[in-house]
Order: sequence, then structure tokens, then C-alpha cells
Amino acid sequence: MTFVSALSARLLQAATLPDTIIARTISERGVFEWTSGVLQIVVLCLGIGVLIATILLILSTRAAVHKFNETVDRLTKDTKPLLASASAMVGDAREVVAMLRTDVERVTGAAEALSEQLLDAADRTARRVDDVNAVLDVLQDELEDTALSAVSAVRGVRVGAGELTNGLSHPRPRRTPAPVDADDDED
Repeated sequence: MTFVSALSARLLQAATLPDTIIARTISERGVFEWTSGVLQIVVLCLGIGVLIATILLILSTRAAVHKFNETVDRLTKDTKPLLASASAMVGDAREVVAMLRTDVERVTGAAEALSEQLLDAADRTARRVDDVNAVLDVLQDELEDTALSAVSAVRGVRVGAGELTNGLSHPRPRRTPAPVDADDDED
């Protein structure tokens, strides 16, 4: 008797009145019930086989994960010196960058100071050139005045000498100086 037929029988008993007696005959097992039993055993065996295959698959996966972990551990041990060297190189590079930054800041500061000094020197030089130009302008004016005075003096000497030489060769009558007024002396 299967579970479904037993359940339906009990439900029928529950639905009938308690004073009613139901008699049921149990038939003998036929081919269908034997085939059903054999199929249930086959499905059970297949389920056990799948369970065993799953367990074997899990065990082989576990072994593969264990091998993978060992490989990762070995690679970690092999790469630790490389990582240490790389870390040291990065630290050295940071120090070099810091030194370069300091040097660049010093050079920049020195260049700014030198630039300011050059600008100050250029200003002072420009003022001195202006002063020298002013002195040269004054000297040029004085030299022009002196040259004009010298040229006029030389010309006066030449004219006077010419007059003297002409006067000696042609004597001229002398002029007498005009009498000085007594009133002019009082001024």
C-alpha cells in the first residue's frame, strides 16, 4: 500500500460516520508495484552515486585549492625580497624627489635673489649713465663755450695782429683820448 492510498483511506474513514464499517480488500502486488519498487531502488542508487560524485568533486576541489594556496605561499615567499627591494627603491626615489625639491627651491630662491640684485644693479647703472650723460652735457656746453671763447680770442688776436701789421706798414694818425668828465667819476 502506498502512502497516497493509505492517506485517502484514512480520509474516507474520517468522512464516514463512526458507526459505518468499511471493509476493504487488499489486492496482491502486481507488476506495476514491483516495477515501481525497482525504480525507487534505482533512483536511490543514482542519488547515492550523485552524492558520492559530489563528495569526490568537493574533495578534488579542496585538493586543488590546497595546491593553489601552496603555490601562492611559495610565490609570496619568492616575491617578498622583490617587494622589499621595490619598497626600498620607492623610499630612495622619495628621498631623491625630496632632495631635488629642496635643491629646486634653493635654486629658485637664489635665482629670485640674483634677479633682484640684477634689477637693482641695472637701476643703479641706469642712474649712473643718466648722471654721466648729464655731466657730459654740461662738459659739452662748457667745451662749446670755451671753444667759442678761444676761437673769438684767436680771431681777435689775428684781427689785432693784422691791424698792427697794417698800422706799421701804413701809419695812421693817432687819436687822442677824450677828456674824462669830473661828473662821470662820481658815479
